[in-house]
Amino acid sequence: MSSYYDNELFEHLTTIGIAKFTVITTPDNYIECINKKFPFKDGKVDFVGLKNKRYVESDQNSISMDVVNFVSTLIQDNVCTKNERIVYVGDSLTDNEYEFYLYDLLKILPYLVNEIPQHHYFLFNDSMKLINVSFENEIQFGIL
Repeated sequence: MSSYYDNELFEHLTTIGIAKFTVITTPDNYIECINKKFPFKDGKVDFVGLKNKRYVESDQNSISMDVVNFVSTLIQDNVCTKNERIVYVGDSLTDNEYEFYLYDLLKILPYLVNEIPQHHYFLFNDSMKLINVSFENEIQFGIL
């Protein structure tokens, strides 16, 4: 089943020319991976104990630019590479998950944070790195 937001996201990905993405209609494995591997505190991933943690506090007016700059900096600092595959996991409004390349995430992020009001998780294929963009406009990254 796909939600309204899934349908809109799929249409957006197609419209902006993201050709190499996979829709995952059985998201439990990735949600379970995040829940089991990453530490939680107060119902959120606790980035404090992770390696190479990074944090930016933004606001609704600049979240699009801030999150793109955040991910671009991770790539520029060689913390991750633009050719890594990631899985996008939403926490409430999207039923599906989406796998695509990190370089495509830079094109997709403004849409996600402006049009889908939920927490956004980006799990790298190695399941060791995680980016979180919260509904409260906090951007975080960490490595297990």
